[in-house]
Amino acid sequence: MFTITQLHIDIARNATDDFNLFHDPMRWQRISGNPFQGTIALGFQLGLFIETQIHRGASNIKPRRYSVYEFTFVNPAKEGDDLSLMFKAPRVSQTEQGEQESQRLILKASGKPSLMGFYRQSDFMSVKSPLVKYKKEDIARLADRTLLDGDVFLKRKWMIVGNAKNYLLSAFADQSRYIDEFADKVRFPQFYPLSLMSSAMLERAQALSYDLIKNPMIYISQNLCIDNDQLEQLKSNDCLNMLVAPVESDSGHLTCAGWVKSESPLFCAEVRLMPLSDMLVNNR
Repeated sequence: MFTITQLHIDIARNATDDFNLFHDPMRWQRISGNPFQGTIALGFQLGLFIETQIHRGASNIKPRRYSVYEFTFVNPAKEGDDLSLMFKAPRVSQTEQGEQESQRLILKASGKPSLMGFYRQSDFMSVKSPLVKYKKEDIARLADRTLLDGDVFLKRKWMIVGNAKNYLLSAFADQSRYIDEFADKVRFPQFYPLSLMSSAMLERAQALSYDLIKNPMIYISQNLCIDNDQLEQLKSNDCLNMLVAPVESDSGHLTCAGWVKSESPLFCAEVRLMPLSDMLVNNR
């Protein structure tokens, strides 16, 4: 049984610098119209739970160059909820770019669907981002929190082993399967660098004077693709440069890309968010 406690939520938000008030046990009440009546798990934390369950044998898809996670959020997972994960049979698809193997999944929180979507292993970077036009060497010269071209936000983070170990604990993982000093092993989970984009999105909103208390937003969907070859090469204190920008003029539709050592991105992502006020109107 995997039961979410506030400690799991606190570990996850502290390990990733996610300061969204939806996860803060002392300040969730400050969110205008908050319908959840308590804290909720981080969206990326649920993704990490799925990843670690996959590594425990929940999926039988063979690894490829890229891992892809395509999630649609249905209901929040709250403190006290029990998590359970189901996969359907895998399917292989052929494209002009290469092959993908996919499984449909559903994550339930106390028996109710929390998120639904797909887990894929791919021969190619299946999530596209216009941010790949920027060069890593140019980004690396800029100061942290720089705004480029008006609305492209740069956030710089570092791969910290201690934070990754704690983050794994927040998702009920055996951290020694990833990081073991006695075996000289450091293998960052995929959702550690992916999760760091949450702080990048929040800091971008603050830089643009968006009020995260009066006008909070919640996830609708995430589409994430990460390069496993690059991930395997990551070391402690490697620098991760992330860019976040809106897709066209939609402030709730964001794209993100992250670079470490290679000129090609470690990951590309596309995220959709909805103002909480819109959700409240739709649920009346």
